[in-house]
Amino acid sequence: MAEPKIATTLAPVFAVTSVEKTHAPDGGSDQDWYRYVLTSGRSTITGHRRGSAKCVHAYASECADQLNTRAALGQSIWNPRGRKPGAAAK
Repeated sequence: MAEPKIATTLAPVFAVTSVEKTHAPDGGSDQDWYRYVLTSGRSTITGHRRGSAKCVHAYASECADQLNTRAALGQSIWNPRGRKPGAAAK
């Protein structure tokens, strides 16, 4: 007898779509700024970071990995689950 197929719905995975050189933000004078784009399905995250193209790509990849981990585990490294900081013990 064939095993039943289990329907699984996986959330789209964030990935680095592009890293491209850009101008420094207003008031900035450094020349080594890059714009990175992370995409997942219909979601897009755009950020800017100073550094070499290699360093910015590594940073963007780490961000994508953290977002994917959060989606897979339902946890955030920025907001751990548990007692709320302001909650009083009863």
